[in-house]
Amino acid sequence: MKTPTPLVEPALLPRILAQRAADPADRWSYAFLDSQGSEQCRWSAAELAARARAIASRLIEATEPGEPVLLVFQAGPAFLAAFMACLWSGRLATPINPPRRNRLIERLEAVAVDSSARVALTSGDLMDSIAEWRESSRHLGALDWIATDGLPESDGLDPVELLATDIAFLQYTSGSTGSPKGVRVSHGNLVQDMARMQNAWGLNPSSVMVSWLPAFHDLGLIFGLLQPLFSGCASVQMAPNAFLQKPALWLQAITRHRGTHSAAPSFAYDLCCRRISPEDRASLDLSSLVMTMNAAEPINPAVLDEFSLIFRPCGFRREAFAPAYGLAESTLAVTANPIGAVPVLRTFDVAALERGQARLLRDGAEGGRVMPGSGEALPDVPIAIVDPQTLTRCAPHEVGEIWVGGPTIAEGYWQRPDATQETFGARIAGESDGGTYLRTGDLGVVEDGELFVTGRIKDLIILGGANFYPHDIERVAQDAHAALRRDNGAAFAIASDDVDGGREQVVLVQELERSRRSESPEPIIQAIVESVWQNLELPLAHVALVMPGSVLRTSSGKIQRLANKRAFLEGGLPVVASWRRMGLEPPRSQAPPAAQDTGKPAAASLTAWLTDWLAGRLGLPARAIDAGRGFAEMGLDSLGSAELALALGELLGVEVPETIAFDHPTIARLVAHFAPDAAAFRPQDTRPPVPMPQPVGGDLEDLLSAIERGEP
Repeated sequence: MKTPTPLVEPALLPRILAQRAADPADRWSYAFLDSQGSEQCRWSAAELAARARAIASRLIEATEPGEPVLLVFQAGPAFLAAFMACLWSGRLATPINPPRRNRLIERLEAVAVDSSARVALTSGDLMDSIAEWRESSRHLGALDWIATDGLPESDGLDPVELLATDIAFLQYTSGSTGSPKGVRVSHGNLVQDMARMQNAWGLNPSSVMVSWLPAFHDLGLIFGLLQPLFSGCASVQMAPNAFLQKPALWLQAITRHRGTHSAAPSFAYDLCCRRISPEDRASLDLSSLVMTMNAAEPINPAVLDEFSLIFRPCGFRREAFAPAYGLAESTLAVTANPIGAVPVLRTFDVAALERGQARLLRDGAEGGRVMPGSGEALPDVPIAIVDPQTLTRCAPHEVGEIWVGGPTIAEGYWQRPDATQETFGARIAGESDGGTYLRTGDLGVVEDGELFVTGRIKDLIILGGANFYPHDIERVAQDAHAALRRDNGAAFAIASDDVDGGREQVVLVQELERSRRSESPEPIIQAIVESVWQNLELPLAHVALVMPGSVLRTSSGKIQRLANKRAFLEGGLPVVASWRRMGLEPPRSQAPPAAQDTGKPAAASLTAWLTDWLAGRLGLPARAIDAGRGFAEMGLDSLGSAELALALGELLGVEVPETIAFDHPTIARLVAHFAPDAAAFRPQDTRPPVPMPQPVGGDLEDLLSAIERGEP
């Protein structure tokens, strides 16, 4: 139930920055690390305030109070200055990650249109790319793009007068069930949420936050970036792709800067387990960590165990894990596992969960599923478990939709009154005096005060009256064979007109480990089908094994099951092998053939291989692939270029640099580089090379898909 809490104006974030800037003894600082982990810059509160004032002065000239302003920046200090400038001037900061070439322009355009922004702040190093975006989109072309580099200071500019109910920023969601919607987060919402997180996790001026999370997402923005400013502690930041390319950088930064607080999704802890070598682990000291949040995607209990075990010799304590639950519509956090408390794990009866009941079993019991708790509700943040059909409160031990109230609930969606009323104005049937709640769309149950999240309503699969949660299917399948990537699959139901009388069928799209793509798919698929049947009594109808990094995710890293369903039905996934229950199809391999030796290939065979590979990667007919045409022209992005380098390396049996497609940006140039008899192919290379953008930080869903491609 949402109950407004009055706040005095000095408690709002622009005033907090102004006060810190005026105090020479204030301990807040901001450091940004480069891709090697070295300190690229360090700001004091006074330096941040000076930069914010300069940008705010320009915004006052170009915009009206309360007007949305797009923030299109790569990871770095310029984004923080622009964000605080918006708050300082009373404009609505609207963060959005920059697209790369033609990638993700649609999302940027959709946010620009929905927000009705007239101005976009950016940095000078993006202006060349912006010229391309403006040519490709009428809406982006109409924006007034302002580079914030070098704007003159405005020493006398104080923060505008603000109320707690004034909107601070628009947080655009990127869920799998609809187009992006802008959540209106007020200044009061923001400081109320940060005050609760500060108390729950013991942040103080002596704390050190270390974060690589993207600032356009609520977890990275509010907890990773703004929370240190609110709490007055040091902030150490790095780019998301720096972590994804070398996960050790994150833990090395915690070691070097004596980090006390951090946060990441479950996949990041798993990545550290798999990608940090024993030699690198030997130099780590994680004993300074007070807490590291585990949130933003389903928490995998196996990863909690594995990370705790592997990094225990480095001083990591299991109780430093802090599972939490939240969403943009509640500003950020709803529940928290307090510092010093070991994460709660409980074993639930799977059969009972399928009936919508929560029945606890002893640890290790047959038919049980281990589920992690997400902590207890933050103070004054009521949680109700509600039947999503009848809208009545569920009885104890019943699974229902999670409804949330309290002062951290945002003000609704930008310019969407109907969606706001539907999501933010929910009332529990039969409780006329209960006030309104936020409908989260998530399913869960509260046991002994602990919230357990069981899945998404729209992802829930119901067959024969039984409920099946997609992540249960995905994890059982991924445990069936070592060739399958953990936490990189999507299970969903599709309607079938010609199978089982038209009843829904369950499909699993699952990524293979990069090093296992050339293996025979039959035993892998057989292991999946048998394991899901034996453990869940669920018959899979379709299995599609796909290339690493191809399962679609949201910008926050969550599996987009509906988007994967659409891509599967439309044939838009890079399938390595597929199987259908009604008549086994011979799996068709799309993986590159294993190298027979390390000798140089013939030009003709290499040209044919590159043509086939690009056709499969880009979804184009082979006849459309021109050996003299630039990769960028054909739509190969920076991540696809990295994948091409890895595939070439596997084919040729040599190490191929990730920049190979930038250095030799056509098939003909690549063939000439690798093949000794390539002279005959050079006349095809008649066009000038098309400059390709160097790999830079982008949307987290793209960065996630690059994890495997970035492995050495």
